[in-house]
Amino acid sequence: MNIRSSTTVKRPVILCVEDERQLRCDIADELAEAGYAVIEADSGTKAIRILTETRPDLVLCDISMPGLSGYDVLDALREKGSDHAEIPFVFLSALADPRQVVDGKRRGADDYLVKPIDYDLLLATVDARLRQIERIRSRRPENPALPPGNFAISFGMTRSEHQVASLLIQGKTLAQIAHELEISRTTVAFHLRHIFQKTRTNRQAELVALLLQGRPPVE
Repeated sequence: MNIRSSTTVKRPVILCVEDERQLRCDIADELAEAGYAVIEADSGTKAIRILTETRPDLVLCDISMPGLSGYDVLDALREKGSDHAEIPFVFLSALADPRQVVDGKRRGADDYLVKPIDYDLLLATVDARLRQIERIRSRRPENPALPPGNFAISFGMTRSEHQVASLLIQGKTLAQIAHELEISRTTVAFHLRHIFQKTRTNRQAELVALLLQGRPPVE
């Protein structure tokens, strides 16, 4: 495991997954210079192994790699449950194919950067995603009756679906959820449709009551 950091002070940890060595080194150098600690992985297999040993604050991951793809890494991360549910995941790709963007979003990716990498945009994206997570955490009320990841695991929700469901439980409207998560109301409705499908409900009141239980009903 190769970790780079510009100082010994605790910094946000970024996992950079890229099979092209020079590009991976360049990204790691830019991130380290900006004050982040960087863990490098040259394959999807190594990235998944690293995720079993540590919890990064954000993942930058190439989509097309020999062996396991970036999609495989994303799926493995989301399967780890509540402890890893909020980790922002940003795809790197040489192809500006809208279908890849849609596919990545549906799998739970948070953002998408196209190669050749614009490093100013890269740093701005990393900073924005980390700040977004901090805002969400700071606004989340402490409630021991609602363990943050129980229903997400039970119903197989993605990180984005978990965020929407958590705010719905707090009594937020769709417009308020969209504002708080900095996404469109259409995107909120898209996630809500998937939540309804996964929980086999069709009304918000029924959904909230079920989520408060934290697990599917016994059939």
